Amino acid sequence: MNQENKTTSDQSLLRQTFYNNDDELDLLDVVAQLWNGKKTIIATVILFLLLAIAYLFLAKEKWTSEAIVTQPSAGQVANYNAALNVLYSESPQDKPGVVELQHQLFNRFSASITALSGALQNLDQPLALKIASVTAGQPDPLSVKFTAQTAQEAQAQVTHFIQLVNNDVVQDYGADIKRNLAVKTRELTDSLTSQQEVAKERKTRRIEALKQALKVAEDAGITSSQLTQAEFLSDDTLYLLGSRALSSSIANEATKPLPLDDNYYATQRALRLIQDLKIQVDNLQSFRYIMEPDLPIRRDSPKKGLTLVLAVLLGGIVGSAVVLGRNMASTYRQRKQSA
Repeated sequence: MNQENKTTSDQSLLRQTFYNNDDELDLLDVVAQLWNGKKTIIATVILFLLLAIAYLFLAKEKWTSEAIVTQPSAGQVANYNAALNVLYSESPQDKPGVVELQHQLFNRFSASITALSGALQNLDQPLALKIASVTAGQPDPLSVKFTAQTAQEAQAQVTHFIQLVNNDVVQDYGADIKRNLAVKTRELTDSLTSQQEVAKERKTRRIEALKQALKVAEDAGITSSQLTQAEFLSDDTLYLLGSRALSSSIANEATKPLPLDDNYYATQRALRLIQDLKIQVDNLQSFRYIMEPDLPIRRDSPKKGLTLVLAVLLGGIVGSAVVLGRNMASTYRQRKQSA
């Protein structure tokens, strides 16, 4: 019961302090109290300002640099495309076009830098590399941002990570085409060897056929040709050429070059192109800048102006609360003593 009386008394005191007899808020009295306690309020504001200034000096700054990248231009993939022309010289229909190659490279770049961003976030001291589409729902172009403690560091890190990913992609593509060229070289070399063996067997069979025909001609006593036209002779009728013509053919056949067809020379030409090809991926790029990494001129945090304004407001509120609370406590004590 005594506790309830005390609570009622405190509430009555509060009403007497801030309200007039008509139960209306006495703003003039509140303003007067605040004015009388202006030194306390000003001191509190100054204290909060000093705390805010200390925070601005001690807090770690955050600066964000941004770059916008898109798929590489046709010129940036020209040398690689030329190498593919050589690699697919025998089957040009299987070769990816320039546009497809641009998409492949940029998709690889996008996937790699996104994976790198996730890996940096999982470090013991995470690094803020952020990847996002410039246009929602579109994979191209990409925004690449990095947040650091200085503007220069943020710009340098964005450039570093973009080049790091690009170098990895270019290196992978260069190694890939070198492996493909090595496989193609072995394939063409094996094809040439196979065709040469076939040509040797064909030459051997021809000589054996001529020798057999010579033996038949000698046994039949045919020394000179019995034919006026010999274009359509089969192996079984070669003896009709006569022993003298057959002996001469056998001697000439042994020294005659291998009977290689056009396919052999086409294969040889393709092999020579590959062997003479110099792989240059120096100018190969998996991306192209729309906007190079900028040097930020405004830091993300702490915000100097906002921090100082908040300090003044908070200091004023706390100072006002102290003044009003002190006056209420003083009035309460006076009323207690007079009661």
